[in-house]
Amino acid sequence: MKFIVAPEIFEKLPNMYVGVVVAHGIDNHQKYSEIDKMLEKYEQLAQQNFAGVNVKERPEIIPYREAFR
Repeated sequence: MKFIVAPEIFEKLPNMYVGVVVAHGIDNHQKYSEIDKMLEKYEQLAQQNFAGVNVKERPEIIPYREAFR
């Protein structure tokens, strides 16, 4: 696998950090209840934090949307 970020992205977003996780020996066909619980917890938290908010217009999101456009 090769992951490339065009230099122009960092010109537009100089404080951007990019991370890639590679996992070997993971079976993504089976259920993991611990992961399901964590995902549900953070989905609910995101719903609470962004209820009634147009995320696309948030000042911290706009530079990313523009850079990736």
